[in-house]
Amino acid sequence: MILAGIDIGTNALRLLIAEFRRDAGRIEIRRIQDARIITRLGEGLVDRGQLSDPAILRTFRALHEFRSILSQHPVHAVIAVATSAVREAGNQRIFLDRLKSEIGFEPEVISGEEEARRTLKGVRYGLGPEDRDILVMDIGGGSTEWMLVTGGDIERIESVETGVVKLTDRYLNSDPLSRADEARLLRGIEDAIGPVLNSIGNRPGHRLIGTAGTATTLAALELKLERYAASRVHKMSLSRERIESWYRELIGMSVDQRRGLAGLEPGREDLIVAGTALLMTAMRKLGFPEVVVSDYGLKEGILIDWAERNMAA
Repeated sequence: MILAGIDIGTNALRLLIAEFRRDAGRIEIRRIQDARIITRLGEGLVDRGQLSDPAILRTFRALHEFRSILSQHPVHAVIAVATSAVREAGNQRIFLDRLKSEIGFEPEVISGEEEARRTLKGVRYGLGPEDRDILVMDIGGGSTEWMLVTGGDIERIESVETGVVKLTDRYLNSDPLSRADEARLLRGIEDAIGPVLNSIGNRPGHRLIGTAGTATTLAALELKLERYAASRVHKMSLSRERIESWYRELIGMSVDQRRGLAGLEPGREDLIVAGTALLMTAMRKLGFPEVVVSDYGLKEGILIDWAERNMAA
């Protein structure tokens, strides 16, 4: 069965087309095509409380492109989800109605907890069954999720409505970043995620897994990838010292200077600062010496979740 998953995120839209089959009760995935387009749907949402017309236009253009890609494949089902920006927007209903009438997609608007649950399915598939003690951190554009797995069982799921687009819009008002704005950024991150991290506590027997754009971008920067290569990024380890080193380097550069960095996807020149700061803060507070990068995440998880419920065993 060929399935397509679409993740309508606050910063980026992601498409995955893959063949799914069951083998001895386990779901097996063969990737056919994937795509990612940064549209920054949640830009300005912090101030206005609504999705802006320019952001909606960028998103619709990307979804038209996705629909064109889908027309080239015999897809059995398209499963689309929308996350933080859409679930918070005051004009959510208008956006969804236009999306259905103009493009034909009807995404499910999922909660932060449901986003975390499906992301975890994708991450665990990519890691394999041997990883039974993990803390997954998913830094998104509008929210950040943590999924704690102990002994193979989900111990807790936490979601905070703070992500890189919101942090950038709120705190990054200087270029290069001034010391005053940096202090505000770090204080804002601590205020937003500190309570959750305190409740998770130190987990020395667990591995920290980072999924989504911040983690994969830092891996690509470390590897100096001129072109993103999922096979090289997936399961790569980054030490806290390297994360902190990248943070210091990135905040000392202007947005234009960052554009010249090998491995930095166009459209993340400003966002990568907030994302790196968020990851660095979490690693320091939780005491993790390294993070393992997962290229698998929500787009795989939404399809795995659908296949488990709809494909015969």
